[in-house]
Amino acid sequence: MSTALHEATTWPMDLHTQVQREIASRQLAEHLVRLRERGPLKVLDVGCGPATPSLLLARAGHLVTAVSTDTLQLTALHDEMAADSDDVRARLRLVEGDGSEAGRHFPPGSFDLALCHGVLDGLAEPDGMLAALARILNPGGLLSVTASNGAAAPMRPGSAGEWTATRKALAARTVAANAEGNRTDSVEGLSTMLADLGAPVLAWYGVGVFSALRPDDPAPPRKGKAWQNLIAVEEEAGRTDPYRAIAGVLHVVGEKTVR
Repeated sequence: MSTALHEATTWPMDLHTQVQREIASRQLAEHLVRLRERGPLKVLDVGCGPATPSLLLARAGHLVTAVSTDTLQLTALHDEMAADSDDVRARLRLVEGDGSEAGRHFPPGSFDLALCHGVLDGLAEPDGMLAALARILNPGGLLSVTASNGAAAPMRPGSAGEWTATRKALAARTVAANAEGNRTDSVEGLSTMLADLGAPVLAWYGVGVFSALRPDDPAPPRKGKAWQNLIAVEEEAGRTDPYRAIAGVLHVVGEKTVR
């Protein structure tokens, strides 16, 4: 079963979103080899926004259930599936619903992989969502979480020379919210939560070390040298200290322990 997640999907997106999807997918693919003996994986993707790899996983042969309360996201994913084969479309099931209620609809051990990409930003408290996802994983299953990085809050205004905003961001860097009022997280906080839920972190990465500084820029053509250089730089920086610590997005991968 292939674990390659590097193909592009067709949603038109800003630079930072495209980088998030590409880099987080590559980081996740490193860990899917742990599950290769299970054959096609059963995957739950909550949120299923444009930065998550639901369709890429279905194209790789896995069985994906994508859950979201956002009908526009589900519609966009459905429309993109129209260009795929019947086999791919059959492997991707779209469900309108709240991922935090996954434990009510799926019994423990229902999935080998759970994705929670970009969802925690909109939650006041992430514990319920993460607990639900940890509960439905098989022992040894993986939980992939991306969240806005609180430590990165001063970086964008600072790179733009907006010093008043930068000072405010520095002063508020311990507050778990960004300038838009959305939740932010830290590696330490996410690691503690996942460990408490029986899914300790195997590895963590930064995503969008540089793209987060210019998130609304158009992405260069995907087959061009500029895109290849950008991804090479982001991939290396996302796993290297001190750069990963100030990336716009954090990516942690946890493993469900046997209890």
